[in-house]
Amino acid sequence: MARISGRSVTQLVAAGIALSVGVAVYLLDRQTDSVYFLARWIAPAEETYSSFGVLGNHLPTFVHVYAFILLTAVLAAASRAHAIAICLLWLGIDSLFEFAQMPVIARRIAGSIPDWFSGIPFLENTSAYFLAGTFDLLDLCSIAAGALAAYVTIVISNRRTLNHASAV
Repeated sequence: MARISGRSVTQLVAAGIALSVGVAVYLLDRQTDSVYFLARWIAPAEETYSSFGVLGNHLPTFVHVYAFILLTAVLAAASRAHAIAICLLWLGIDSLFEFAQMPVIARRIAGSIPDWFSGIPFLENTSAYFLAGTFDLLDLCSIAAGALAAYVTIVISNRRTLNHASAV
């Protein structure tokens, strides 16, 4: 049985905490009709109170790229060089999805979605994701910040593991 490294544990815990914060944003601050995966019975209060304030608008884009980079790094047992590639990969993917929410691009994407997507969970929401989403430069900034934070997390956890191993 493979043993999980200390850096992997650190990265998994950081990814788990980040994803939990992201889920909290959706559960506490988002209206259920605007979030595909929220059950109708999980509804935030009727008032316009925001648990996360303005930060909640951009926190999910930060969390997504941050957590997915860390999870990918754990699966790939990423070195520092691999971490850069993984960060750039997820930065590119998340940025493309953000740019794809620009109205002119979103309409084109939605118009090219095959009809058979309508019967498949998650894929059935593809058109709505692009059409109902909004392009935001601050989301691009939070994506970049998430990628940078993930890289720093990987470097620090790798360094701590190496320092601990050399001390033993």
